[in-house]
Amino acid sequence: MTSNNDNNHSADAVEQAMNTVLEAERAAEQAIADCNSEAQLVIQAAQEQAQHIAKRTDARLTLCHMRCNARLTLEIRARQRDEQIDLQGQPGQELDAVALAAVVETVARELISSPRAEGDEEGATE
Repeated sequence: MTSNNDNNHSADAVEQAMNTVLEAERAAEQAIADCNSEAQLVIQAAQEQAQHIAKRTDARLTLCHMRCNARLTLEIRARQRDEQIDLQGQPGQELDAVALAAVVETVARELISSPRAEGDEEGATE
């Protein structure tokens, strides 16, 4: 009868070991699914942050272009007025390449050295 008892005990041990392996496989599959879900959330958050950064960059570039255009317009008008005075009121004179280069240099210098606009500090978050 000992042999029968040993066989039952061995079968129980094998069954227990198989159940343990199956349970470990289910746990591993669940862990993989959890990791995939978490990775998807991280990817989605990164994509949203990238879109936010792109929108802020576009807004800043648009503002910079507007400022440059406005400043260029003012500088060109001022130079044209100065040239008109220098030419003793002769109408129809346009800026030459040298004068235009001077305008661009003046505007660039002012943009580089001008203090940042309110709310435009580096590192500001929205």
